Amino acid sequence: MSIIKASLFKPYIPVKYDSNPNLFLSCNVYNEENIFFTPQESKNYENLVNSLLNQKVDTSLTGKVYLGKLSSLPRHKIKDYFKENKITKTSRLDQSDTIILNKEYLIEFNQIFNSDYSWQHLKPCKSYTFTTEQDKDYLRSISKTWRSNFDQFHPFIIIIEEDDKPTSKHINFLQNKKPEDLLYKTLYRGKNLVEVHNYLEYILKNPNVKVVFDEDIMNPLNEEGFELDDEYLTTLDGMFESKLQDNINLALEMLSNVNIEKNSLTIALFLNKHRSKFSWGSGLSINTNNSFKSTLKYFKSKNINFDHDWRSFSVNLYKLHKNNPKNLEIINDFIQQNINQYLKEFNPNQYIEVKLENLALKS
Repeated sequence: MSIIKASLFKPYIPVKYDSNPNLFLSCNVYNEENIFFTPQESKNYENLVNSLLNQKVDTSLTGKVYLGKLSSLPRHKIKDYFKENKITKTSRLDQSDTIILNKEYLIEFNQIFNSDYSWQHLKPCKSYTFTTEQDKDYLRSISKTWRSNFDQFHPFIIIIEEDDKPTSKHINFLQNKKPEDLLYKTLYRGKNLVEVHNYLEYILKNPNVKVVFDEDIMNPLNEEGFELDDEYLTTLDGMFESKLQDNINLALEMLSNVNIEKNSLTIALFLNKHRSKFSWGSGLSINTNNSFKSTLKYFKSKNINFDHDWRSFSVNLYKLHKNNPKNLEIINDFIQQNINQYLKEFNPNQYIEVKLENLALKS
């Protein structure tokens, strides 16, 4: 799955042959991002991604550490953590010994090549690369609209899909050119995927580079975080109940300084309690606070869907905490309260209160 680097996306030029509407020349391709790779490269990248996704958790940061666009960790925390632990940071990927990134981007990258997931199937093609002035003159001659922009592109590629044949007009032009078997796909808004590729390409060339995921380092990063107690929660409740975005942002800032690993269940239940405040049209959001985004990413990586109805939310909580008796008791109370609230709302004057004993997941 070798992908042409971002700097080489723009030179991709599909060429239109008169008899074939599927091959086209267009200046509109400037805004598209295209990936090209050989079958063998595809296998190399697939193996690497699977290896990274299944690696053992190791949060030690060694050598020069790269924290780029694909990490959602709060920068103020990282800065303090690096300083306290005397960790060396680098702003250059090509000088890094350890890379920190959000696992979600790797999963997304993997989905593109292992499932349909709203993408078309990868297309096999023959690729011809042209660099000479004679080639450029010829391509100028078949497009008047492209001439003014031509010199911006060098090198460039003509893609001929596997089932397509050039017309006789172009046989002489292509006959001395050696095509390469490739697969390709056009990405829409694929900047993060381009960045993922850059990481993977560097790791393939430097197999000793270590990868640490945001989700794994959240615990040591928040070791000194606050513990959530009843007084703290009461304060946060009042800030959320005010329905003022400034107050909510401040509450989220406070939550971002809580030890996420030790308090994830409490935070998730708190956010689920207030989820209706962020319904469409409310004008309120929990996604605008930069410091809290790492917490949201953490929940997503653990499949903690606090923004869902309590029924599906409870199932995922149970799966995550089924081996923790103390947390199961909290989840039991949460489910019991919601069931009783539902029964009360259904008939406020006469209802039965339910008391749950033991939870058991049924599939």
